[in-house]
Parts: sequence; C-alpha cells; structure tokens
Amino acid sequence: MKESGMETRGRRTLLGGEPMREPSWPVWTLMKGFRLVVLTVLWAGLGMGVGLFCGIFGLLVWGAVAHHTPDMELAYRRVAIPLAIGAGSCAFVWNLLRTVQAAAQRRRGE
Repeated sequence: MKESGMETRGRRTLLGGEPMREPSWPVWTLMKGFRLVVLTVLWAGLGMGVGLFCGIFGLLVWGAVAHHTPDMELAYRRVAIPLAIGAGSCAFVWNLLRTVQAAAQRRRGE
C-alpha cells in the first residue's frame, strides 16, 4: 500500500511543510479554560433567551385564558433566570468533563 504525504508527516495538515507543534501545558490549560467560560456564558444566554420567550408566551396565554393582564416580571423571575442557571450549569459541567477527558488523553499521549 502506498503512503501519502500526509501519512508520512503524521499530522493532518492542509498545507505542506512542518506540522504545528502541540501547545505547552499552560497555554493548553488557558485555551481550555477560556473555552469553558465562553461556552458556559453562551449556553446560559441561550437558556435565558429561550426561557424569556417561553415565559412571556406562557403568561400571555394564561392572561388570555384568565381574562386579566399578567405581571410580565414573572417571566424573568420564574422562568428565564432559573432556565439560564440550569443551562449554564449543565454547559459548565459538560465542558468541564470534556476538558478533563481531553487532559487525560493528552497526558497518555493519544
């Protein structure tokens, strides 16, 4: 079987030449920590947006059925903020586990 240029280099690169070297542990840790924070904030924001939409829609429907004007502050307090905390917490735990798994694989040299 004939080896391609990519297989002989040992890295998957689009351009020819020297492959990129692995970042050092402090740089790798900083990159993964930054990714952890950014994804947690993004998922919490997404949870806040979805929770606010569902809360407002639910309050409008409930107000129409009950024939009175609902307090829209409840959409924030009872729906959006708890959903944002839940989504952000889940994102943090998930990405933390993925980061620990990646660190273990990096340490083993895979």
